[in-house]
Amino acid sequence: MRVAVVGAGVMGLSSALALVRRGHAVTLFDQFPPGHTMGSSHGNSRIVRRDYPDPFYTRIMLEGYPLWSEINELLGGDIFFESGLLYFGAESDPDLISLQAGLRENGIDHQIIGEDQSVFPALKLNAGEWGIFNPGAGWAHADRFRAKALSYVLENGATFVQEAVNNPAALRNKVDRVIVTAGAWAKEMFTLPVTVNCQTFAYLEVPNPDAHGPVFIESGPHGIYGFPPESSTSNLIKFGVHSPGPEIDPKDDWRPIDEEKAELLRDFARRRFEIANPNLVSIQACLYTNTANTDFIWGEPETGLFFASPCSGHGFKFGPWIGERLADFAEGKAHPRDWPRFNTVC
Repeated sequence: MRVAVVGAGVMGLSSALALVRRGHAVTLFDQFPPGHTMGSSHGNSRIVRRDYPDPFYTRIMLEGYPLWSEINELLGGDIFFESGLLYFGAESDPDLISLQAGLRENGIDHQIIGEDQSVFPALKLNAGEWGIFNPGAGWAHADRFRAKALSYVLENGATFVQEAVNNPAALRNKVDRVIVTAGAWAKEMFTLPVTVNCQTFAYLEVPNPDAHGPVFIESGPHGIYGFPPESSTSNLIKFGVHSPGPEIDPKDDWRPIDEEKAELLRDFARRRFEIANPNLVSIQACLYTNTANTDFIWGEPETGLFFASPCSGHGFKFGPWIGERLADFAEGKAHPRDWPRFNTVC
């Protein structure tokens, strides 16, 4: 079967990987060159985890999480790193309580962490706070995944075309199926009920990089998250703010840095790492495409044309799972309607 995949971020490349491995002829389209920084899939690190406050996503990641190890092996390693994850906050935090219930329900190994904790020596927890440490979690090197996945599909018969596809339905005249994973650009393409926000993240100089072991998420209104050093010789950690930044048009090359979000990161470094004068290095921005309830959206607006917008700032980790599902849709083994929470548009 001939399949056009529009968009070469994590979702498009995961779809191309699944399709190529199933023996299909894939043409991969992207308006930007490989390695670009205009979308949502670039950079060095993305969180990969099974534990979610919403058990619905935990159940999906029971299937999706092992795919990262499979892809890591398929593409030669150095893509997925299982560092563990610490999710922490106040004793009464509903997300933490729900997250723990989901882990128990699904039989996922985890550890309850109190104020006197040793899994993350650099992190300060206060009285009345607790955390959940899940050793079966970590992070993926986003840019390395993009580069290696593209090389793999090209070496196995796929074609890459750098071209903006404004009317994906027109591709149905040339191929059997069309899959669109256009990220922020899908909003206009399919009139989706989403907003596109510019999110701020940065690197922080830390005095004790060896004390930064797991990925982390602070439960609360801003959802500050972060990573261990990306190499054994680095004294920098990446961290960012999950709460929505300024709304922008993705067609605009401008990616504004939100100084209020940068100050939240400095405050976090003072509160949690006890760094009196935090030095933020390389403050950057990327795109989140957000739905009102943070669920994903996918559908089949025309026969044989499928789109997916697995977005809202938590989609990257689902890339391999989404890719397999989109390949299933193309083959007729499943349909977007089989996941009603995602099939709210078409």
